Amino acid sequence: MTLSSPDGIGNLSHVADAIDAVARGSDSRSVSLAPDDQIGKDKSRSSQSSTHRRRSSSKVNALPHDVKDEELPQDAFHNPSFQQAFGDAKMLMSNIRDVLGSTSLHSDPDSTMQRLHKEAGDLACFKYPSTRTVGFVGDSGVGKSSLLNSLLDFQDLARTSNSGEACTCVATEYHYHERNAFDIEVELFSMDEIKDQLLDLLQSYRHFHFHQHEMEPAEKQDMEEIAKRARYTFRAMFCDRMDDEDFLIENSERAVLKSLTSWAADARPSGIASRVSGLSLQSCSAKLMQLSSEPASNQNPAKWPFIRKIKLFLNAHILSKGLVLVDLPGLHDMNLARRTITERFLLECDEIFVVCNIGRAVTDAGVESVFELARQANLSNVGVICTRSDDINANEAKKDWKGQKSNNIQRLIDAVATDKRDYDNIESEITQYAEDDDLSDGERDHVLGLHKKKRFIRLHAYLVTTRNSTIHQKLRDQYSSKVPSGDLRVFCVSNKNYWDHRMEPRDTALPYLQLSCILEVRKYCISIVANSQRRIATRYMRDEIPDLLAQIELWVQSGAGSADAERKEVVRRTLNELESRLKKDLSSNSSSVNNIATSIKQDFLEQIYEKRRISDWSESAIEAGDEWSGWHHSSYAAFCRQFGNYCTPAAGKHNWNEEAIGGMVKDLKRPWKALCARIEDREIETGRLVEELTDWSLQHLDCGLSDMPEIASPLANAIVSQQQVLLGNIEEVYEGFGASLRTLRTDAMSGIQTSLIGQSLDGPYRSCNRESGEGSDARRKGIINDALARDDLFSDLMRSFRKSFYQLAKVAQEKIDTAVSTYLASIHGTLKIILSENVALESEQDPAFRRRVDEAVRESKAKIERIKTEIDH
Repeated sequence: MTLSSPDGIGNLSHVADAIDAVARGSDSRSVSLAPDDQIGKDKSRSSQSSTHRRRSSSKVNALPHDVKDEELPQDAFHNPSFQQAFGDAKMLMSNIRDVLGSTSLHSDPDSTMQRLHKEAGDLACFKYPSTRTVGFVGDSGVGKSSLLNSLLDFQDLARTSNSGEACTCVATEYHYHERNAFDIEVELFSMDEIKDQLLDLLQSYRHFHFHQHEMEPAEKQDMEEIAKRARYTFRAMFCDRMDDEDFLIENSERAVLKSLTSWAADARPSGIASRVSGLSLQSCSAKLMQLSSEPASNQNPAKWPFIRKIKLFLNAHILSKGLVLVDLPGLHDMNLARRTITERFLLECDEIFVVCNIGRAVTDAGVESVFELARQANLSNVGVICTRSDDINANEAKKDWKGQKSNNIQRLIDAVATDKRDYDNIESEITQYAEDDDLSDGERDHVLGLHKKKRFIRLHAYLVTTRNSTIHQKLRDQYSSKVPSGDLRVFCVSNKNYWDHRMEPRDTALPYLQLSCILEVRKYCISIVANSQRRIATRYMRDEIPDLLAQIELWVQSGAGSADAERKEVVRRTLNELESRLKKDLSSNSSSVNNIATSIKQDFLEQIYEKRRISDWSESAIEAGDEWSGWHHSSYAAFCRQFGNYCTPAAGKHNWNEEAIGGMVKDLKRPWKALCARIEDREIETGRLVEELTDWSLQHLDCGLSDMPEIASPLANAIVSQQQVLLGNIEEVYEGFGASLRTLRTDAMSGIQTSLIGQSLDGPYRSCNRESGEGSDARRKGIINDALARDDLFSDLMRSFRKSFYQLAKVAQEKIDTAVSTYLASIHGTLKIILSENVALESEQDPAFRRRVDEAVRESKAKIERIKTEIDH
């Protein structure tokens, strides 16, 4: 259930009617839950209706729910006619593959038919790529792992501990593959990264133990928590070597760090295979637990402190649609490296869901931190998933809710209390019914059991949906303003309701599964890929298949007869001129397509780098620092401990990083928009060049091959299709480049902790946090003010900005070069079909095979034209 729509609540409240429908034997697949206006209706309705049942309708579908049967999103991609067209296109390619493989010619590695057969096989086996990533972020114990288990439809995949919590301190990606077995891929931190983490933990631990007596209560509480986390991590990494923790403070920092680094090198699980394949569900779950949790024995070091991330490959329905799901630690993780990983992941996710316990959703600091990050990074794709929606007590809810809601609850409680009398009546009527219609004992017990659930489910559904509505409205009031569209996505789920009933007969289980809201979340996630997958599928049907059919048609024509030497020379000259022009305009040193990176780097210099105002920006940062220096020492220290992003009653809410670069951001905001607009113009210019080149190519063929339409027509079709594929690939490059630019803007012009300014001030913040005692306030303020006044602060920021932009431009150019090379190779292969004598011999050597291919191509061309017409509507 998505509560972002006003109809969300009503869709969940039809439970009683659903149970009645099941009891009557309804086989409708749209079983839902009873609306609120059913509350208080005649309690005898179900008994009276029982006399009208028919024996044949009392049976329930015994098969469990199948996720593949769930309702798909209502969009153009999931439209049945579009999906039918896509399926027909794949079947068409399967038929072509079979025809091309009906002789041994396709087995000859030097033959053109071998290439055409392989391309037909690839198109017949087309699979959607993973195009969108959904991140699930939340603090420990909120139910992220259980939620992902439910969405993936694999119970106990990511197992929780005895306390109901899983150790999600390692980012875990879930990727699709077709095999039923599970594969796990592990990426470890390097030893340099581990050493940096050890130093950070050690300094935090020592600082607290050396200076706790000098700290004020708030500072002591924060630093003690950080020291506990350091101790916990050390014990997880080094086990029995940590029996005597005094050595952490008794020796010098350098000596202790040297020992810890040596131990870490010994304990680092270098024996972990980078990829383990062919695991069963049970062994995969055990492996995940081994990698992400504490070992059963204190003698063995834990592996999670050494792991950067885990990739899990599995055959899950939700992933088959082109999704990657990511389980992320919360932003409150006290390990900086892991907090950094989460922050970087969130910047790259196409959709983000903050996961929290429904009982604390409105006050959850983890939710607040993600929305604050979204505000700073200009992210618009953040929603909330509240877990444990089933965890609600009727009597407590009646006390909390007033008016009509409280009265409704009391009526439902009364109905449950009088069920015994109602059930006696029902059983009596069913007995009479059984005597009349020879109802078996098993069928009678089943119908009675359904009725016995009815009252309780109605109460439970009312409680769940009413609280969901309340939580949704509160979250909207609190966070909608932080979402650019103002439409905050909120889901309230129950993993318990899902798994308690997942394997029951479908008709019995479906009301509970709907109430769990897991089906609705799964449906929404699948909808995220719709636009990108439709574009890919359309290109497949509109361009890639017609291209192959045109090439096969040319192969057929090459063996249709022999041209005289003069005509052959005309064809050769015409096609060589065509290929030469394409290479010159697309890949020569003078080609604008080959110099896109150079052009956009020049755009960056003109729009951004040459508009630096270093002295003004530095003065603005110093003024901001002076303002903070006037704060009370306890507020100042609190902001340092939170790396400049905090809120106190006295100082209010501030982000020092943002305020330090405020002048720079103000001056560069408009030039950055102009730069992005110029890059969009570059994309349009590139597309126009390709289209003009294609127009020239077609005109060239018309002139050079005017008396050979049997060659010119299919060749023109192939060229147009290949041009469209090239344009699609270039569009994808620019789309990816645009996404990277949005991340770069966040890095350069926001105050998040992993931004350029955040990294620049990271060291000063840490130095401040190691200050204590008399004079520490002045020293802290001096550290921060010196960092802001540093002569090369903004020069360094702009150089880093430029370097990152240039790197992105370089990568984009490489991808465009690859797309152009692929296009030119396709053109060359197509022209070779016409120009090669060997191809003509191939086509001539088996006339019966050539006729079969010719017939299959003609039929396929007609079918693909009908398919293209269907997808246009």
